[in-house]
Order: sequence, then C-alpha cells, then structure tokens
Amino acid sequence: MHATRRLGARTSAFIIAASALFAQPVSAQQVLPETPGSEGDRAESNQAQANLQRDEATARDEVAAPPPSVMPWSASVSAGLSARDAGPDGSWQSLALSRSVGRGYLRASVMRYHGTLVQADTALPSDYFIGTLGAGGNFDNWVTDGWVSIGRQRYGRISQTGTDQPASRESTGATSSPYFAVGADVGHVITLSPGWYATPTLAVSYAHGQLLRPAPENSGLPDLETDEPTWTGGANLRLDRAFGPEGRNFIGLLAARQWSSNGVSALLLPVVDDSAILPELKSRHYPDSWYEAGASASLSLLPRLDLDLYATRSFGMKAGDVTSAGLSLRTRF
Repeated sequence: MHATRRLGARTSAFIIAASALFAQPVSAQQVLPETPGSEGDRAESNQAQANLQRDEATARDEVAAPPPSVMPWSASVSAGLSARDAGPDGSWQSLALSRSVGRGYLRASVMRYHGTLVQADTALPSDYFIGTLGAGGNFDNWVTDGWVSIGRQRYGRISQTGTDQPASRESTGATSSPYFAVGADVGHVITLSPGWYATPTLAVSYAHGQLLRPAPENSGLPDLETDEPTWTGGANLRLDRAFGPEGRNFIGLLAARQWSSNGVSALLLPVVDDSAILPELKSRHYPDSWYEAGASASLSLLPRLDLDLYATRSFGMKAGDVTSAGLSLRTRF
C-alpha cells in the first residue's frame, strides 16, 4: 500500500474573490493557494506510512524509514507565485507545523497572500492573513483531508488611472474584512505497477469573504462592501512515479476539472431608500468551470529534508487563465 505526494493538486479549490466598480460586472476572479504547505505536510505524513506499508511483495527487501513515532513532527516553509493572463500577479508565503498521529496527521499553518483586483480603471491591492487547522491521513489507501481557515483581508491603496483623482487613495469605507473557509477532500490510491500510482480525488470547499467596491467619482458616497460566499468543487486525477532510495522521491502529473459558484461577480444597481443613510449593495454571482493541468515533484535532499515543487495551469476561466508555481522545504524531527 502506498500513499502518493499530492503537492499543488488543488491550488484552485480554496479562495475565490473578485472586485468591481458600481453597476459593472467583475472579471477579476482571484484564486489563492489552498493552505500553502499543506500538500507537502500531507506528503510527509503519507511518506512515513508508505515506508511502513510497502507492497507486500517487496517489503522484506526494503529498509523502512524511521516510523512516525521516531520523527512525528515536520515543519515547512513555502512560497509561490501566480500570474493571470492579461491581469495582475499574486504571491504567497506560509509556515506550517504538522504532527503524525497513527496513520494520519494534524496540521497548523499561517499564510500571507498578496494580490491585486483590477476592474476598469481601478486597482485594489489586498493582503490576506489566514490561519488554518487541518487533519487527514491514509487509511487503507483511502486518503482524506479536512481543514478550516479564518483570517482577515486588509485593503491596500486604491489606484485610479485616466481620471482627475489622485494616483492612489485610502478606502473611504472599511479598511479590512473577515475571511472564513472550510473544505475537505477524499481520494483513493491505486497501484498501477511497482512505483506507479494513480489517485482520483474529489474535493469541496466553502469560503465567505467580502469585497470592497470603490465608489464612483464625485458621488459623495464611501466605498462599500458586498458579501461574496463561494462554493468550489473539483475532480482530480493524479499519476505519480516513485523512485530513488526507499521510493522517497516522487514526480507526478495532474489533470482536474474545477467548478466555482462565484466565478464572476457583478454588482447590482443599488436600491436607494430615502430612509437609508447609505444604499444597500448586492452582487450577482455567476458560476464558472474550467480545466487544470499540473506537474509536481518531491525530492529527498537530506535524510530529514525534502523539497516539494509544483506548477499548474488553468484553461477556460472566465476571469482569465492562471499559471501558478510554488516550492516548499520540509524538515522532520
């Protein structure tokens, strides 16, 4: 029995956001990595199990790595970039700490993501600061993960071009908003032949945040926010090859179909009530679906140090296709 490394398998499944001006549709969908570093942490937990649960035909001839009870902890530092076609780039950094528990793991991580939402002549940079608690494991080649995240999105300076307004300004309304997400996935590791593994996986997540809507020029109104609940689902298929001493190195390919309930967000015309101090803003959410392809590698650099790499590319996103890449260094102790 063998668990595969699944670095970067669901980078589109976690956070989806958009921003716009009044009464104009948004095509600025923003995708953050799904708890960066968690894939590498799951790989570490799964690798310990894999070394103890080899295919019965070869187990007697291999030397198993130290079991989780010897080195139950792992820590990782991760970073990555994302680039949208004809759109702004994003970047993220994270720290994670994991502990193996039997055939599973527990994980805590913190992440910072920086990105810019662009619509018409307005650019709104934001920084997300997110903490995540997760758990998962490999149970007779059924792999499962679950996580919950809370954090805050801090709005940066709003930039406007082609107008008489200053080059950039602070928000005249809220300066930050809360963020919450929860998700889970389940997959099955299929041994194709010695060292070759296929893992079909289903994933679902829910995220809730808010988007700052810059007010029209000379309207006298403050910048307001809209609620942006988002459901995301995905079906992934991974093909992995294990190689090297004790099969500790992996390379893999990913093909996925993703869906979002909030691929494009359009701001509805505000309802003006004479008794209301400010108009109430609401947005209409248009679903989207797209394909994704990727590649990953997990390499054992030293007995207790591993390097994880991944790259993904989306195809068919209404807000513009995204190319993402990241790396993670993990150590066990």
